[in-house]
Amino acid sequence: MEHHAVTRNGSSPSRSLAGRLALRIVVVYLVMGILWIALSDRALAMLVDDPVLLTWLQTFKGWAYVLVTALLLYGLIAWQMHVLAQANVRLEERGLHIARLNRVHAMLSAINGAILRIRHRDSLLRESCRIAVDTGGFDLAWVGLVNADARTLSPVASAGDALDCLDGLSLCIASGDPDAHPMAADLCARLPFVVNELSAIPPMDECHSRAVARGFRAMAVVPFFNGSQLLGVLGFLSRQATVFDADELQLLTEVAADTGLGLMIIDQAQALERSTRYDPLTGLPNRGLLEERIGQALLRARHHRRYIGVMALEVLGLRAVIDSLGRQQGDRLQQVVARRLLSRLREGDTVAHLGNGEFALLLCDLRMGMDVSEVADKLLEPFELEMGGDLPPLHVKLSAGAAVYPGDAESGPELLHCAGVALHQGGAQSHAGRCVFYAREMDERVREYQALDNELQGALQRDEMHLHYQPIVNTRDGSVLGVEALLRWDNRRFGSVSPGRFIPMAEHSGLILSLGEWVLEQACAQIAHWRAQGWNHLHMSVNLSARQLLTPGFDTQVVKVLERHGLDKDDMPLVLEVTETAVIEDMEQVSEALFRLKRLGIAVHLDDFGTGYASLSYLHRLPVDALKIDQSFVRGLGGDPVAENLIRTLVVLAERLDLSLVAEGVETDEQRDILRRLGCDVAQGYLFARPAPAEQIEGLFPAPQG
Repeated sequence: MEHHAVTRNGSSPSRSLAGRLALRIVVVYLVMGILWIALSDRALAMLVDDPVLLTWLQTFKGWAYVLVTALLLYGLIAWQMHVLAQANVRLEERGLHIARLNRVHAMLSAINGAILRIRHRDSLLRESCRIAVDTGGFDLAWVGLVNADARTLSPVASAGDALDCLDGLSLCIASGDPDAHPMAADLCARLPFVVNELSAIPPMDECHSRAVARGFRAMAVVPFFNGSQLLGVLGFLSRQATVFDADELQLLTEVAADTGLGLMIIDQAQALERSTRYDPLTGLPNRGLLEERIGQALLRARHHRRYIGVMALEVLGLRAVIDSLGRQQGDRLQQVVARRLLSRLREGDTVAHLGNGEFALLLCDLRMGMDVSEVADKLLEPFELEMGGDLPPLHVKLSAGAAVYPGDAESGPELLHCAGVALHQGGAQSHAGRCVFYAREMDERVREYQALDNELQGALQRDEMHLHYQPIVNTRDGSVLGVEALLRWDNRRFGSVSPGRFIPMAEHSGLILSLGEWVLEQACAQIAHWRAQGWNHLHMSVNLSARQLLTPGFDTQVVKVLERHGLDKDDMPLVLEVTETAVIEDMEQVSEALFRLKRLGIAVHLDDFGTGYASLSYLHRLPVDALKIDQSFVRGLGGDPVAENLIRTLVVLAERLDLSLVAEGVETDEQRDILRRLGCDVAQGYLFARPAPAEQIEGLFPAPQG
């Protein structure tokens, strides 16, 4: 329900206006009455001496007063009611205008939410049209995209009433073409094309005629661009006339621009995913995507207590085919094997191409490890491939090795490694058409894991843990803005142990909680020391695990650490980083925990951004201050235009969401220069400094202040 605005004391503007008009009438009536009574009696007394005549005249005067004041009152009331009616009309028009703008504002907000949430362009366009009708209040909404010929534009999504109005619509948008549509000039000039009374102008096309016949009266078509290139339009039809004014068109232009940005983000993300996650020869997932899917499968398997299998396969004789028949035939052979494997896989399983005739398969949700054998028997059947011409058919054989979780390994890379070891055990040719299961090194790996886990349990007590710090710098002038605290372990038995080995073990055992508490304490003590030395501008970034973040009372623990080291909420140097993967695993609880930390004045950064599976769908729901671009994207700068386009898109996204960007893993001057050109001014990596103890890092700081 729509309501008019109210004044501060709760009365509506129309009621206040009516009160003022009534007061005006009463004042005029009082003044006229007082003047009549006072002046007329005095004049009669001066002019008439006869009492009888005076009485008669006074009676007549009274009747005359009633008649005159009645006429005057009628005139005043009629005039003021006319004024009031006009004011009410203007107020109603203003209220309708505000209501329309509010609907378009709500539509803009909802479409922006869809842009962040939806990762497929068709779904985004359909949802945008639906929002325009349901929320924006338009009777029909449609999206048109420029066709491949770059000369015509056709509808691709629509919602609302009388959708057959759009049947057969194809707009020639080449402004210099004699067949160009009347709206082409405005659209190419980046202007909306507006008709506020469709029946008042000659039909532009059949769709125009059908729209008038179906009762539509007003139309607006708003373009959106990629740089200077027209991408498409948003069209809106209404059965009300003269609905598109300057204010509404400004909002609709913003809606169109945001929709265009959303399409660009989706296209670039899909292009990046295709180039970085899929093999160009076969179209199958590559090793990186396979490892991610194995990681997801492991999470489900742990939760449901099921088995998963990983198989490594090799096309036997591929090198001989390439040497004798050429690379093209070798590529064709691999493509045929890829299609054959795909056709024989169960739903939910994955086949990937690792290159050079090697494939890998992920078999999910197995009841027992030996189920892998049944799948392998179907996949490893020999087959013949017609080579064409006078060449005889090629007899194709595969060999395989397999590893199973649980038992052989605990992670995707380890399972792939174990399957590869099994594949090459004794030479792949020695077991053509058969699958060999990994077993020989299993005991040794388990013993090593257990020994390392035992050492980890007492690492803190033996003072084997320490922090290194890596500077975070301004790429414009090289100044150090802060540091990231990184945990290091030098073990008495195994030497320097990579965080990639001991952090997952700590997560699994629960030791991550005590390690995280120790890291937070040490990092806050160090930044407090540096600030006492005069380096007041520095901030300290500390990584959090999801398990640590979701521990009950964690925010209270943080408060005590901050108070212990005198870190002030109004000048808080502490930054807490949480990985994108941790966020995705438990969005609601992580978001609530981060909000509690934000209330302490702590900045929150989203680490390894872009490595998760819903990168854009949750940003508007999280209280983050900055995104840290994962080093896998930075690594491609200078040689991969897709990586550069992705980071350019992330810069635009961060600006729209009012977030900062930090690039990780910068190792070359070229990467730094590209980041700087794209608008990412904050970075860290080996180019600036490797992680080092505090006393070494201090040499990179500017002179202390004060």
